[in-house]
Parts: sequence; structure tokens; C-alpha cells
Amino acid sequence: MNLVTIIILIGIGQGFFVSVLLLTLNRGNKTANRLLGILMILFSLSISGFVFIRTDSYKDFPFAIGLPSTVIFLFGPLFYFYVKELTAGRFKFNKKDILHLIPFIALILYRLPFYFKNPEEKLASIRSVGSLDENLVILIIQIIHLFIYLFFVKKILNKHELKIKSTMSSLDKINLRWISVGMNSFLVIFGIMTIFIALFISGINVYSIYITVIPLMVSIVILSIGYFGLTQPIIIPPEIENNKSKKYEKSSLTSENSEKYLSKLLSIMEAEKPFLNNDLTLQKLSEKLSISPHHLSQIINERMNQNFFDFINSYRIEEAKILLVDKRGELLTILAIAEEVGFNSKSAFNIAFKKYTSMTPTQFKKQNFPAI
Repeated sequence: MNLVTIIILIGIGQGFFVSVLLLTLNRGNKTANRLLGILMILFSLSISGFVFIRTDSYKDFPFAIGLPSTVIFLFGPLFYFYVKELTAGRFKFNKKDILHLIPFIALILYRLPFYFKNPEEKLASIRSVGSLDENLVILIIQIIHLFIYLFFVKKILNKHELKIKSTMSSLDKINLRWISVGMNSFLVIFGIMTIFIALFISGINVYSIYITVIPLMVSIVILSIGYFGLTQPIIIPPEIENNKSKKYEKSSLTSENSEKYLSKLLSIMEAEKPFLNNDLTLQKLSEKLSISPHHLSQIINERMNQNFFDFINSYRIEEAKILLVDKRGELLTILAIAEEVGFNSKSAFNIAFKKYTSMTPTQFKKQNFPAI
């Protein structure tokens, strides 16, 4: 047993360990934890097939031949359910969701005759050229299937970001960036698998590289997603989670009140600077103004042509610009200025600053203090 096989086995073992933690975790989003736990088990099972191949142990366990690759059809649906639960909550498996399992069930039914073969017939079957071609076609379909689900997951993530920007002034504690990174990692892995498939079809033998690279990469992603899934803080802000009304449908906000509330909002933003609070939310600001969050959101969207996130951050950036050109700005670090104006991290501050000024805070600072 070589080093690569040992690393893959460690990845499988840790994948099962993390899945047990997720399935038994009593804090946070239990449904999401369980979905991710099941997904971790399936990831670990899928790469166990590579261990069977690398060690020739499939000869000792012929009943397991074909099973690890079958579960790939469950990756997309489970990942989709998981992200839906994280971003919307209250996910419940219903009859319609069975449709997501059709490819997996179809493959099981298609392979039933193979599963019922005796060990000798199975071993003879997998060595045939026809079997290799058949498995290649199935793998291509599985990759396309997963890409389709990743596309819809990306749409959910984009919608989620727009949602939280309508009520939150900071995304640091509730973003799903780690999910995007994990998703992009799988896009890379299955993209590389597609390249290998093209090489196989071309008659180029890279099988030994394939059974080394792919399971190692999947092992790393398994551990990363599992870790972030365990440590992920609350993602759905209460304001979003409880808001069931459609945007401004049948709003009772009159033009007169809209003008009055807007004037009050701008006055408070200038005089009290609530945006300096890094945990400011639409709910908190609406309470300060003594108006409903729904009306405040409508005023910011319709009168200021911004969402809540951009509205608050525009004030933070203007405050930062004042500090950066102030004499005190010569002594403060970029991180100190970011925290003072309400940002939770330097990276979030840099992104927002460049969006509003087309330059980084450091460039802006040097422009005003050339000697630095």
C-alpha cells in the first residue's frame, strides 16, 4: 500500500468521522447538518472505489464493484437540498423531490443484472472492453448531471446574496462564500475528469494518473466542506427568515410619509451615524426611525435606488475617506480605519472602497499623503 492510497484512506476515514459529527450535531441548522453529513458519507463511498482499484481488493470484495460510482448521481440533488436549506430553511423532502432521484434509481435498476451476477462473472465483466466504454458513458452523463445542479445552486447563492443585502450591512458573518469555493472546487475536479475522459476516448492511457489525482482532490474537498459545515455560523438573518410578504406588495406607504421618513432617515444618518455599528441591520435602523422595516426598505430602494447593504456602505466609505485624508489618518492602519467606520474585515472594506472610488484605500491614502 503506497502513500497515495494511505492518504485516500485517511480522507475516507475523516469523511465518515465528520459525517457522524454532522449527523449527531444538536446545534445550528440540524436539517442542513444532516444533509451535509449524508453528502460526506456519499463522497467517502465514491472514492472508496479508487482504493479497491489501486489495491486490487475488488477481487476480494466483488459485491462492491460498481456501487461507489453509482452514488455520484446523488451528489447534485443532496448539494442542492443542502444549499436550499441553508438559504431558505424549513426544507422537507416531499413527493416532488423524488424526481431528483430518478437518475440514481434508473442506474440502480440498469445495473441490477450485474449486481446479481456471481463473483467470477463480475470480474470477467469489468475486464471487458464493452464494460469500460459503458462506464465511460455513464460517467459523462453523471458529470453533465452534476454541472446542471451546480448551475442551479449558483442561482440560489446569487439570490441569497441579494436577499441578505436587503437587510444586512455586513456579509462577513452570514455569507456562503465557502460554499461557492467548494462548488468551484468540484467544478475544477469534474472539469479535470472531463479532460481525462477526452484522453481516454482519444486512446491515451492516463488511467494510473486518473486514479491518483481525482481521489486526492476529492479527499481535500471533502475535509474542507465538512470543516466549514461544522463551523459555519447562522446564515439566515431573522429578518429574512420571518419575512413572508412579497416585495412592497400592497404597501401602505404614502408619498407624503415616504418623503417625511426619507428626510428623517438622512438626518439620522448624518447626525447619529448609525452606520458605524458593524452589526447594523434593517430591523435595528427601522426601530431607531420608528417605522416598519418594510417601509424603510421601500424608501431606500425606491428613493435612493440602492439596497440596504449598498446604502449603509456608501456612508461608511465617505466616513473612511474623511479619516484617510485627516491628519489622524496618517497614524491609523487601513484595518483600524475599516473597523472604525463599521466594517468587520479589511477585505470587505477594500472591496467596498474600490467599488465606490475605483481605487483601494491604500492608493487613496497615498494620493493624499504622497510621502507615505
